[in-house]
Amino acid sequence: MMREPPACSHAPLMPSIQESLTTAEQLYAAHRFEDAARLVRAVLPLVPDHAVARHLLGTALCAAGRVEQGLGHITAALLLDPGQPAYAVNRAVLLQACGQRAMAERAHRRALRLRPGDGRLLDGLGTCLGELGHSDEALGLLRYRAALTPEVGDVYRKIAILQQRTGRLAEARQAYRRAWRLGGGDGLLLREALSLPVIPRSLAEIQESRARCAAVLEEARGLGLRIADPLREVGVTSFFLSYHGLDDRGLNVELARLYRQACPSLLYTAPHCREPDASARRQEMAGRRLRIGFVSDHFHAHTIGMLNQGLVERLSRDRFEVVLFFTPGPEDDLRRHLKAVADQAIDVPATLEEARRIIADARLDILYYTDIGMSPFTYFLAFARLAPLQCLSWGHPDTTGIPTLDLFLSCDAMEPEDGEAQYSERLVRLPGPTVHYRRPVLPEPRKTRSAFGLPSEGTLYLCPQSLFKLHPDYDPVLVDILRRDPGGTLAFVDPREQGQALLERLAPKGPDVAGRIRLLPGLGAMDFLALTADADVMLDPFHYSGGKTTLEALAFGTPVVTWPGAFMRGRHTLGFYRLMDLYDCVARDPDDYVYRAVRLGTDPQLRALVRARILQRSGVLFENTDTVRALEAALCAPVPPQPAGADA
Repeated sequence: MMREPPACSHAPLMPSIQESLTTAEQLYAAHRFEDAARLVRAVLPLVPDHAVARHLLGTALCAAGRVEQGLGHITAALLLDPGQPAYAVNRAVLLQACGQRAMAERAHRRALRLRPGDGRLLDGLGTCLGELGHSDEALGLLRYRAALTPEVGDVYRKIAILQQRTGRLAEARQAYRRAWRLGGGDGLLLREALSLPVIPRSLAEIQESRARCAAVLEEARGLGLRIADPLREVGVTSFFLSYHGLDDRGLNVELARLYRQACPSLLYTAPHCREPDASARRQEMAGRRLRIGFVSDHFHAHTIGMLNQGLVERLSRDRFEVVLFFTPGPEDDLRRHLKAVADQAIDVPATLEEARRIIADARLDILYYTDIGMSPFTYFLAFARLAPLQCLSWGHPDTTGIPTLDLFLSCDAMEPEDGEAQYSERLVRLPGPTVHYRRPVLPEPRKTRSAFGLPSEGTLYLCPQSLFKLHPDYDPVLVDILRRDPGGTLAFVDPREQGQALLERLAPKGPDVAGRIRLLPGLGAMDFLALTADADVMLDPFHYSGGKTTLEALAFGTPVVTWPGAFMRGRHTLGFYRLMDLYDCVARDPDDYVYRAVRLGTDPQLRALVRARILQRSGVLFENTDTVRALEAALCAPVPPQPAGADA
């Protein structure tokens, strides 16, 4: 935080006041921020319009962690002395840190007028613009910054992130490589490897990005990389690999092996997991409840929190003591409820070292990751051995490649016959849906499609999944459905503003139907449910199926047409239908998918019959206590050793 005072923007102070401010400066320099703030507060009533005192109090409060209070005083200092660059710079930086992006953008522009060409401000404004979606202007600013200081690697890292976000992968990889060569840290090579398309332009782009990922990982392994803090230096996962419709085990195993070599601190083992006598531990566990900890970055009103709420509530308290670990996140109703129903709720910071210590101190018997791959924090945390048994479920339904994860708890009805070969973890096939999910309810009167600007006449084909789930293989099917049903409308939901890239990919394949494809903005939870319930047919994407969204559609009887994929992540909807013993909407191949979707869309009598069957049979999917009991049995069962040849 900059604290340079103006040359002379106020009347001279009385000696005692000046001495107090000087002492406060010294306390600040000694990192005694609270003491510095306390001293300035004592002086401020005597000189309420003194800009330096206001600014000093603001910086001390910010350094003590009270950022919003500090920001108010720095803003006041700037109002008192608008020409002081240090005040303008600090206000801009703090607004950005508080997530107030629009205000931060304006503050950075103002500060740049006082300090033209300031590298820190150019970086900050570029970051703000990128976060606000103004990628081209942000890239222009950062390129200008790079031209001013071409030796600063971090500028190229920021350029690479923006290039990747806008789908310019070749340029992103080049920028990451340049940042690495300028000494930006070995984590940048892994960011280069993980520069994967968000909305792939083609199957060829998917294949090229995976080949490039494999090549960079192989190169990196031979370089003896060193990464001190992977959360800061890499900060991404292989998340987008999962949407390619291909086997990710090899790449994820290689990535995990590289992290184990480059970052030994990840391989922490909790003291109670180092105890060598397994028989003594089993004896100690006999007759008491097993202590199970759940961890996720998404224990709030998020798909993961919602899917796991019932399990946390219903897990037997006779057999288990349930501990939930909460990372920083929104304090919404679901988060508060989860804290209330857990036997113990423990907050953990978003720093790996401290989080490992806190979880280790809990002396868990079982550590249950609801999802791994969505969040860099839980991905890197999982490399540590924090409980004798560590498992994950299908919140992000892909193998991790991490050897310290013992079990992958999956729904048997979703798994292909050869599912075991697709995991580095030991696959445990469980009966039932493996989630205890409440059937959603909509208030009456329900909103209908016209409330969302969609035609009230004709067939509504709804594909409300995240747009990065839509594989290029799926495009011809979507176009064909609209061609075979001239009265049909296809609607997507686009909360992340990724729809334009999808429309550009679809346009040359179906220019004649482009006018009947609609992009809806992000919807609130009740609006999303209402649209799902009112759709005539829901379309399940190829290779990556709906999970919670499919459950919600089936709860209201909406037919979901699906073509099962080769991996569990493309078979969620099939699994639900298997549990219901209902196959009217399960296609044999892409042509059959089109046939079933159009027939359901254009034949009201058939659609009504299928809706009735779904409503009649879908009860097995909701509030299924048997699936919780099966999960409990799996968690209590002895875990056999991994077979020879298992990933190390």
